[in-house]
Amino acid sequence: MNFNDLQALMGDAIETDEYRDLWVVDLGNTAHAAPLLGEARRMADSLGAYLHYVGPADSVEAIALGADRVHPLAAADADAAVATLAALFTNAKPEFVFFAADEAGNEVAARLAGRLHGGAVLNCIALRLDESVREVVASHPVYDGAYYLDSAVTAKPQIFTVRPEIFPMPARDTGRAGQVEPVAASEPEHPSRNTGPAAYTPPATPLHKAARVVAVGRGGNDAATVEVARLLAAKLGAHFAGDRSAFDSGWIGKEDIVGVIGTEIAPDVYIAAGIWGDTLHRAGTEGAKFVVAIHPDAGAPIFNAADAAVVGRPKDVLPRLLALL
Repeated sequence: MNFNDLQALMGDAIETDEYRDLWVVDLGNTAHAAPLLGEARRMADSLGAYLHYVGPADSVEAIALGADRVHPLAAADADAAVATLAALFTNAKPEFVFFAADEAGNEVAARLAGRLHGGAVLNCIALRLDESVREVVASHPVYDGAYYLDSAVTAKPQIFTVRPEIFPMPARDTGRAGQVEPVAASEPEHPSRNTGPAAYTPPATPLHKAARVVAVGRGGNDAATVEVARLLAAKLGAHFAGDRSAFDSGWIGKEDIVGVIGTEIAPDVYIAAGIWGDTLHRAGTEGAKFVVAIHPDAGAPIFNAADAAVVGRPKDVLPRLLALL
């Protein structure tokens, strides 16, 4: 019995617009949805709420894994899933909805949040229930996994896709009782269709944001070696740049000059080939985390800031380095 049942027994009015209960939606990969049932069961017990399961799994099995109510559904595709769930949830008003964080789950969750004017957090790696405000705080990756952020959804329903491996499989309780409630399938109003790949080339990462930079100077370089440096940059996924002498030689554009008089950079890896490394250049690259310096003059100031130093002409060193990749 939850809070709403208690209100009904006491004869109190129940707000029909109140969001309630937890729902686990299985879009076909029941092995991924099962761990969510265990975690959602724990949250439902803390909140005094029911746990619903929507999906194709055997009803007896879903109840044994923690569901109180089972709604059989086998959606043909994402369009059908969104249409059916939107109609179901408009009436049921779930408080929390959980999907497995796979391709289908992420797509349907995001589209469903838009249809229901709720909020969604995708690819969660941890969930923490704040019972005082009835919110789930979710940890999820940002910036392509470079950082992790804790987010909560203030709009309802609160929708989350969760990586299945973070929760263990729940213990089966064959003595649990539950109900089976059919779901009426809905036809999508505006079905999507595959139109093929889009003719789009993403813009290049600007020099000041590049994670890797290969830059050239005139020290021990010539036009042929510069082309090798370009190939090296392409192989490493790096931005090709240079110092002022490279610009004067016509090897780079003005926007690719590294240093205080050009663009200040802070890449993870900076390869400086044939760059003398005067004060202005080094000031513009001091944020680089790892510097590889290649120069024929062992007294070049660039070596003072280098984590790895190679004394030699870039025209001799770069082809060998490229051959190793």
